[in-house]
Amino acid sequence: MGDPSSWVSTEPSTHVLKERESEKLPSDEASQINGSKTEEAVAKGLEKEGTFARLVPQNKYARDAFQRLAQTTRDDPAHRHHKQFIHIDNRKDINPLEREDCFIFSLGLLPEFPALGWRIGKGRPNRPNLSVDIRIHDGEGMAGVHARFCWVKGGGGFFLVADNLRELPVILNGELLRRTQKLIPYRNLIQLGECNFSLQFQERSPAQEDQFQVELSAFYLRVMRENAPMLLPTPSGHEVTIGNWIVRNPIASGSYGRVSSVSHMHTGQPAAAKELWRTQRNRFSVDREIFIAKHLQKHPHKRLGIPFEFYHRTIVDKAEKARYAKLLDENWSPGQADAIDLHILYSPLSTCNFLVVIKSKASLDIRTRLFAQVLDGIAFLHSLGISHRDIKPGNLVARSYDPPDAQIIGFGCATTDTRTLYDKPGTIPYLAPEQVEGQWHDKSVDYWACALVGAELVGLRRRTNERISGENYLLLCHWLDNPVVQSPIIEVCKGMLKIEPAERLTAADALENHLSAFHIHVNKGRKRVTDENSPSPKGIRVV
Repeated sequence: MGDPSSWVSTEPSTHVLKERESEKLPSDEASQINGSKTEEAVAKGLEKEGTFARLVPQNKYARDAFQRLAQTTRDDPAHRHHKQFIHIDNRKDINPLEREDCFIFSLGLLPEFPALGWRIGKGRPNRPNLSVDIRIHDGEGMAGVHARFCWVKGGGGFFLVADNLRELPVILNGELLRRTQKLIPYRNLIQLGECNFSLQFQERSPAQEDQFQVELSAFYLRVMRENAPMLLPTPSGHEVTIGNWIVRNPIASGSYGRVSSVSHMHTGQPAAAKELWRTQRNRFSVDREIFIAKHLQKHPHKRLGIPFEFYHRTIVDKAEKARYAKLLDENWSPGQADAIDLHILYSPLSTCNFLVVIKSKASLDIRTRLFAQVLDGIAFLHSLGISHRDIKPGNLVARSYDPPDAQIIGFGCATTDTRTLYDKPGTIPYLAPEQVEGQWHDKSVDYWACALVGAELVGLRRRTNERISGENYLLLCHWLDNPVVQSPIIEVCKGMLKIEPAERLTAADALENHLSAFHIHVNKGRKRVTDENSPSPKGIRVV
């Protein structure tokens, strides 16, 4: 058998099946069905059924080909399939250049073979539906099947695929494509033979976009037999391109920049791009983060979500410097000697962190395995002499729960120093007692933070975002001594939540003595944590 990931459905779409059924009806009944809706009613109906883009002719060759198809009879069996994808501008006495004729792409009106996408070309004679969905009627320089527009397995966006056997020109924004695919950006010009088109993506409100994502997820599950990729937003006019990456939307911000979701323009691979703006004021912290990221790249580990690509550019133009400086600190003006370096770290993207896991219905077994994997990552970091110093649910991601697959991310506070004078790293609710002004701390602060995350995984619910100390610490110890669930995580938490750093249970010892049965690798299919239906641990508010 072939690779399952290359599986492509050849099952016709629902609309094609309906067409074939209508062809079996008596001619008068079939004509009644086909003539029951006007062109305008069909177009409006499609907008309600998931229209996400329109392919608009941009030159005379493309407009003439569209008109030739539009003027054919809708009842003609040879063109019935193709005409359901067109929208005709019926306004009279308008300039041909101002017409809004277009081909419609909609999740409510799928092509003949949904997994292949919308095939575009002048058609192949004596083939069902002429082997195309978007027919360019007698298009100049067009192949029978010239290209395809489609969603792809594992890709975060809508693609143009150039795979015609004669290798006739397929050009996207001036780039010639041959036997390859490329993500279609918001601003685009597509040249197929002598015909030029523009793919115009549907503008949506946030609520409409959320609904479209639901429909798109259902499409991926039904047609591609996989969950939708992590990144599938509709392209917008605010997108920018850096190298081979299209920046989609910001997902977090920090002291020296922001984190944005991006997708690779050729493969659609989703990723997280962390911008680091290096100045004279923050150069030590930025240099440290980049050093550790590159060091970890030389020591890959499956429990660490480390950057896989780096980008660097020095900003020297005064106007550009001033603009970027304002993004960092509106009260600071760069001097003549100041330079601003832009570093971008591209890392794997995951939308499911431990905040989601804690609130989900993931079973206790899955939670325990995910926690064991986090400790595995911490033990590896410490073996390299690196302290993370910002362990929290937001910096722990669950890529799947079947098999459980957790990773540690967010190395902005990490250090290779054996002991560090408190320099305000980390997140307050997860800081250890020794992380206070004027005191030194070491890698054992990671054990304290891991224990707090572990307690939340098995039911701890915290009332405030303050650090654990004083009475709250006593309440937490009481809660651990009287747990609502029986789990080895409880014993690990007890061992790690010691006031004295030297007395804390290490991650390596916790794995060996308490979690060895859960520290195994299960080869099963991948599912998302939020899909789990098993009961979750019941929480009690204690601290």
